[in-house]
Amino acid sequence: MNEFISYLQLSANAFAIGVAGWIYIAYIKNLKASSNVKDDQIKLLEQNTRLQRDQITDLEKKSPENLEKILNDRIKIREEEIERLAKDKNNNEKELQLKTQELTGLKSKLEKSIDLRRTMDLLDLHIDENDGFFSKDAEYEIEELGLVAVDSGQLMITDPSYIDVEWSNDDLELLRVYKHRKTGNFYSFGKDFFHYENKIEGFDQTVNELIAIKELEEIPIDYSNKISYSYAGACYATLSEKGYGVLPFKKGHQGAAIVIGTVLGDGFYPVYAEKYDGRIVRVYFNVY
Repeated sequence: MNEFISYLQLSANAFAIGVAGWIYIAYIKNLKASSNVKDDQIKLLEQNTRLQRDQITDLEKKSPENLEKILNDRIKIREEEIERLAKDKNNNEKELQLKTQELTGLKSKLEKSIDLRRTMDLLDLHIDENDGFFSKDAEYEIEELGLVAVDSGQLMITDPSYIDVEWSNDDLELLRVYKHRKTGNFYSFGKDFFHYENKIEGFDQTVNELIAIKELEEIPIDYSNKISYSYAGACYATLSEKGYGVLPFKKGHQGAAIVIGTVLGDGFYPVYAEKYDGRIVRVYFNVY
């Protein structure tokens, strides 16, 4: 009887162990299945993250700001290389020349990138491939249009159709008045002296010498009420403190022209066009 009970207990224990083993195996399989699902989800998330990162990186690479950063870094490297090569110029002359050319090219690209960013900011360009104005992959370029000659130290922007009907032949009357610091007396060009190498009565030095030692100071004249759409009006505008001015129509409203004084005076000044997708979006010129 005891043997039967022992056998029965042994069978029950074996059955319990078998059931526990089956449950454990099922639990392990369930864990593995859950783990595989999570692994698949993680892989999918990682794949999406990589895709988004690549897209963001691609967009950043196309941005003018990122391009400027890359170019600045390259310029810094080239400048360091040139400085190193310059220490032994005789042995590195050919390589130094090559690095200098590369540096010049990088600086040119940087300038174009900066100009592109300025143009996009100025025009607030948001390229939409469906708007038909600019293409999505439009290229940016700068083209020199030509030279404009200057003989009066100033440049004018105007519609040529206004010249025949709006232009006036006003006389240019420039007053050059100087004040003596000590006496407070005023002296005018064309009245008290006719050349700056002349001597004003009562002084031993020339006008130029008096200006140089700061005994004479020029008194600024306000010509704002004389500005008109004419050569004289342009001169009055550029001789103002601002150095530029808007010329009015004969009826008095503004916009007939804008005139700007040049820094270096007379000469030939290049005019540039910024093109986006082959279209001129901005025209500019340097006045120095």
